[in-house]
Amino acid sequence: MPSPCTLIIHVDVDAFFASVEQLLIPSLHHRPVVVGSGCIASCSYEARRLGLHAGMSLARARRLCPQAVILPGRYGRYRCFAERIWAVCRRTCLSLETYLDEAYGEIPAPSALSGTDPLSLGRRLQEEVATEVHLPVSIGLAANRMLAKMASHSAKPGGVRWIRADQVEAFLSPLPVEELLGVGGKTAALLGDLNVKTVADLRQLPQAVLVGMLGQRGAVLYERCRGRDVALPHSRPRPPRSISRETTFHRPCCRPEAIRGMLFYLLERAMRTTRQAHLLVGTVELTVRYDDWKEHVGARTLVEPTDNDDEAFAVVSSLLDRLHSRRVALRHVGVVLSHFRPAAARGRLMEPPDRSARRRLYGTIDTIRHRFGHAAVVTGEALHLLGHLEQDDYGFVLRTPSLTK
Repeated sequence: MPSPCTLIIHVDVDAFFASVEQLLIPSLHHRPVVVGSGCIASCSYEARRLGLHAGMSLARARRLCPQAVILPGRYGRYRCFAERIWAVCRRTCLSLETYLDEAYGEIPAPSALSGTDPLSLGRRLQEEVATEVHLPVSIGLAANRMLAKMASHSAKPGGVRWIRADQVEAFLSPLPVEELLGVGGKTAALLGDLNVKTVADLRQLPQAVLVGMLGQRGAVLYERCRGRDVALPHSRPRPPRSISRETTFHRPCCRPEAIRGMLFYLLERAMRTTRQAHLLVGTVELTVRYDDWKEHVGARTLVEPTDNDDEAFAVVSSLLDRLHSRRVALRHVGVVLSHFRPAAARGRLMEPPDRSARRRLYGTIDTIRHRFGHAAVVTGEALHLLGHLEQDDYGFVLRTPSLTK
């Protein structure tokens, strides 16, 4: 919870990936730019005005907007720009919590700003980012994170909005109910059956009715539609249902060692996330997509859940032998880990010495990568990628920019 002496500021980089590409390639200014592989990861506002949006397939984007410039994207490049933006923001914010293209921070409340109102402070920060990094940001200011994020969203593109305490109801009431944070498509459809179309309509429903319909989420929405930001009460964080990593090859690939190297790299990225979450993976799934767009998916449940890269990759290798049965190059591969168990549930009393040694080895490698970047250590089949793919601090530079999302 923010201090009574502070406000929350939400900084959102407008059309981030596409804006970076337009900055680096001046000829793309004012043109519809799309970044993505397979589907749109980011698109410029010129593209959005023509009906394109994030998540849309590139095939459909080409039909709707033949003049769009489609780029594969470079995740490492975007991270560098993000870090520069957040460095500028830290000069203004008392604290800052950053993500790839957005950040939450705290700023002094109006009573502590010595004559500078939050709106002016937000505009000044926006100008500093534009001057030093040359990228557009939208900024929202409010008493809590939910309202600050909704404020920045309403100010897009390139605006600044401050929702004062006495403006909360007027801001929220006319909004479509699906614009309230926490209301997804299914919930909006369910509420629509009750003729609840706006946030004002949602405020008319008693808390007991919302809880009866939606459980604990109903209690959360009852508070949020009144401008109070609350989260679902959990006794412990929920483990993810799945952890996946996938990519499209720069060019369709038929070399077995390159395919196995890429799969090992994707798997070890996913397994590193699994270990960071203190989980053991129970099921491994593999997806391969051929150059003619035919796709095959297979999965296998492990006899014993593991956080060991080699044990999980043995399953991936077995699935690859079964699924890659055609003499056609592959254009896309991916791995999905699921059916997790807490790592604390693993018995270690009778653990074989080699498995114990492996666990310590992975822990050491994870520590090195956390400190120096994933590219600091290249292991296993991923060695086949050396000399064929460019690397930066975050690892191999893949065609898919959303690898580590």
